[in-house]
Amino acid sequence: MEEKQFLQLLDELLELEPGAVARDSRMENIDWNSLAAIGFIALADEHFGIGVSPNALAKCETVQDLIQLLGDRVLTAA
Repeated sequence: MEEKQFLQLLDELLELEPGAVARDSRMENIDWNSLAAIGFIALADEHFGIGVSPNALAKCETVQDLIQLLGDRVLTAA
């Protein structure tokens, strides 16, 4: 999946305007909460087939950290 598509999924998950979430967005600035975390775990499983650990997710400070959790399944622009 392209990074742009992934960011759109996060916008939808967080019920934000399209384009609100960027790679360098900090979690505390994008209304990240426990429901968003649960939604992200489900999103990772559904779209990427990855089981994300709540402990690993809790360590994420930016959207870039989320991308790193998903590894090469999110294709980032160089």
